[in-house]
Formats: sequence, C-alpha cells, structure tokens
Amino acid sequence: MDEPQKAEWVKFGQRVKRLRKRQGLSLAALAAAAGWSATYLGKIENAKRSPNPDVVEDLDRVLRTNGALLRDWGDVLRAGTTPEWYEQSRAYEKRANELRFFHPLVVPGFFQTRDYARVIITQSVPAASEEHVLNVIRTRQSWRTDLKTGDGLLLNVILTELALTQPIASEIMGEQLDRLIHEAQESPVTIQVLPLGVPDLAWLSGAFRLIYIEDEQALLCTEHARGEYLTADPSSVRSLEARFSKLQAWALPPDASVEKLKEMRQAL
Repeated sequence: MDEPQKAEWVKFGQRVKRLRKRQGLSLAALAAAAGWSATYLGKIENAKRSPNPDVVEDLDRVLRTNGALLRDWGDVLRAGTTPEWYEQSRAYEKRANELRFFHPLVVPGFFQTRDYARVIITQSVPAASEEHVLNVIRTRQSWRTDLKTGDGLLLNVILTELALTQPIASEIMGEQLDRLIHEAQESPVTIQVLPLGVPDLAWLSGAFRLIYIEDEQALLCTEHARGEYLTADPSSVRSLEARFSKLQAWALPPDASVEKLKEMRQAL
C-alpha cells in the first residue's frame, strides 16, 4: 500500500527523477545499477513511498551526487516519524572510517544503557508514550551496532565529568559507567573525560560530531532542540575540528580517563 504523500517526499522524488534523466538513465537502468526494484524507485520519484537510508545511499552512489542526495534526505526524515535525529546521518556513519563525538550534558546515545536511556528520554520528554520511549531505546541500541568499530572505524569520544555526575540513581549510573569502562578498553574506541573546572569554555558550544569518510569531504553534525544540522561546509567543519582539538587538550588522557571512570564507579 502506498503511504500518504508529504511535500518533502515530492521534492526529493523530483530531484531523483531530474538526476536520473540528466544522466540519461531509464528507471529500469537506475534500478539495475542501484540494486532496487524499478517499482520501488518509481514510487520514490512519484512521492508515494519514503526512501530508507540504504536506498538513498545507493542512489547517491549511482547518481554520483557525492553526498548531496543524502543531505536532501534529511528533509524527508524531518517530515516522518523517525524518533531519533541521528537517522539523518546514519548512511554516512555506516561508511565512515572515523567519528569524533562530543556531548556536554549526557552520555552519547550509542553508549547509553537501556535504563540510562529511559531516564534521559522520560526526563527530556515527560509526555512521551511508552511506545515512543521503547522506540527511541531500540534506535539508540541499533546506533551502536551500526558503528562497526571491528571493521576499522575509529571512534573518538569526549565526555564531560558534568554529564557523569547528573542526579541519576546509583544503580543506573553504575551500570552506565560499567558500559563506558568496557567501551574505553576496546582498541578502536578512545574515550576521554573532560573534568569539572576547566577554564576553557569550548564545551559550551553544545553537542556535535565529525564524520570522516575516506576520499570524501568531512561532515559536521550539530545538535539542536528538534534534531540536528548536517553540513559539509569546509569552514564549519574546520571550526568544530579546532574546537574538538581544544577539548582533547583539556580532557584527561585515555588511560587517566579510564581510571577516572573506575573511581566514579567505585564511589557510587
């Protein structure tokens, strides 16, 4: 059954059709090259179906848009019911060889335990239904699965001590700290703790992540109240790269960060 149309779907479908025709491809030829059925791609072009991240990634590759089509897909997501803002960049992260992440207030979603995630969700969205809460928890769990550090992805994360001292039940925070300690001891994962009292206020910039894909322009994702902003603008990327470097300089070294996490765990 076809899904109800949304204006963003129409815009995205028209863009796919223009790109296909500009390259002299029939719908059947595009389908063969991308590995999806012509019927499905036709419904995307005619705004009768919302594309999933995998088909957008394949279309971006076949139509040689160098990531532009993936960024356009963000408008489609914002019109949908996907519970997590991270879905906009999921296709990029699946191809990344390095990801740098900073959040000043909470543990990153891909490292969150189930109970910790529930606390964060219910406190930030008090009226959230149980269905919504469970959907977000599942989404955050699948996010970590997508970050295939065993396949060569380097994951560099800076946490603030502030995020680790929020008023959360000790049994929940203890489990969360255990998870972070385990992750920090994995070779492709580097976790650094930014201690309280650092005089440099670069951490006030808010949450962001930098995505690096081999032979492609680096991407910057910055979080805001209703989602995220994704850009490949070189000046924006350089600005947050510099900020991440400052945060790394003030953060504890990886080995000292692990010891800090263990001390905090023991103190609960």
